[in-house]
Amino acid sequence: MYVVTPKEMAKLDRITINEIGIPGIVLMENAGRGAFEFFQEVVPDFLQRTIGIVCGSGNNGGDGFVIARLCYQKGADVKVFCAKNPKQLVGDARTNFDIILKLNVPVFIVNEDRSSSDFWDALRDCNVIVDALFGTGLSREVSGIFEKIIVEINKINVPVLAVDIPSGIDGSTGRVMGVAVQAVATATFGLPKIGHYVWPGSRHTGKLKVIDIGIPDEIIARENFNRFILTKELISSWVTPRQPIAHKGQAGHMIILAGSPGKTGAAAMAANAAVRGGAGLVTLMVPESLNPILEEKTTEAMTMPLKETLEHTVSLNAEEEILSFAADKQCLAIGPGLSQNGETKELVRRLVTQVECPMVIDADGLNAIAGYVEVFKDAKAPIVLTPHPGEMSRLIGMSVADIQFNRLGVAQSLSKDCNVTVVLKGYKTVVASPDGRIAINTTGNPAMASGGMGDILTGLIGAFLSQGFDPFEASCLGVYIHGFSSDLLIERRRWGSRGLAATDLLEVIPEVIAILEEGP
Repeated sequence: MYVVTPKEMAKLDRITINEIGIPGIVLMENAGRGAFEFFQEVVPDFLQRTIGIVCGSGNNGGDGFVIARLCYQKGADVKVFCAKNPKQLVGDARTNFDIILKLNVPVFIVNEDRSSSDFWDALRDCNVIVDALFGTGLSREVSGIFEKIIVEINKINVPVLAVDIPSGIDGSTGRVMGVAVQAVATATFGLPKIGHYVWPGSRHTGKLKVIDIGIPDEIIARENFNRFILTKELISSWVTPRQPIAHKGQAGHMIILAGSPGKTGAAAMAANAAVRGGAGLVTLMVPESLNPILEEKTTEAMTMPLKETLEHTVSLNAEEEILSFAADKQCLAIGPGLSQNGETKELVRRLVTQVECPMVIDADGLNAIAGYVEVFKDAKAPIVLTPHPGEMSRLIGMSVADIQFNRLGVAQSLSKDCNVTVVLKGYKTVVASPDGRIAINTTGNPAMASGGMGDILTGLIGAFLSQGFDPFEASCLGVYIHGFSSDLLIERRRWGSRGLAATDLLEVIPEVIAILEEGP
């Protein structure tokens, strides 16, 4: 599913109205009716409650008036709260406001000059609130009477259901514009917005449903959107079962450069995840003194001992051997537990410019390149980087806070500037391709906040690269399956948000792949 900015969505609305000829009031009716039906799913006794619908002066308020009419016609106790004088209403919103007036739906208009009024008393009497105050086009900090209304809504402590987006959330970034409504669910229209998925907007959104309001698929298709939400339907369309005559030679040979004293587990997890991800062959290249340990930790993966430094990390003297071995392989992953030894870091930087098969660079591989991102300009093969925010901070010299504030933009910039695919890990992992495609993941949970999870992901992405997927698709498959595996375990074992080990994922990764192979 595509994800768009508010401006892109507004353009789709205009095209539908002006070129296709579907009147705006029809789109508004479809939006309001779809939200009305969804809200009854979220709050089963919705129509038995006292419903407060808080409306602004734009089309979002018009959607709220439609919902109010539908509630009233079903016999519900519904009240409409206008944040501005309704005389300012125009167009379709005004038409729908006039309808509820003629039906005698109770309407309360805020009086900004009074600290206590019928408006506030009636609002506090409601035990479910529909937020139709602002739409997705909010572009400035919330202040004045609007701020007071949002603060009051959040204080009432009843279910809040948002129309299009929780009021106060920037639809393009997910940023809270001073204050924002905390919704339990949101009905959005046409396509989801970036602000629904990016923290903290996602926290305010609650359960999200996209309502089809009648925008033709042809109109959406011709805009060539390149932002995606990773869903089961999309990922399943990329994964098909292997043919009966398939053999390991057709599934690719992945090699992994990893490991150092105290970090053999990282190397082993990456290798074992690559096996579970479907790589036909996996070879783990490690410092020679650690080879016996890794032979014990891995069974299906082969090991290859390499020349090492005095600190028992991979030596620069292993460069030619690595390049020779990688010459006919399908993927090289670099980084899990590799160490920050200076000589080993120099080796990483040299390999980036010489290896001719696709690469995944993670963990200490990324640390080796911090301050040297220009090496990517000399790369001979596609590269996938998988930084968490801390590693991204070291790579580009930006604070973690600034990165988290604009995750999509930061990932896109690094991807474009360095011609690499970027997997910015964390809540709602972002995948950015240098060709402009960008995806937001929808799987995963807080229990994944434990050591080794990144090593599993490296192995998975490398496995899909080895099987011939392009870097963007391989990365999307890896992050989606990684999170899905954790979600499946948490649900099946009834675990909470703690105690999940990275190696737990290995047992369910093939099952998740099988689910995807079955199709949507």
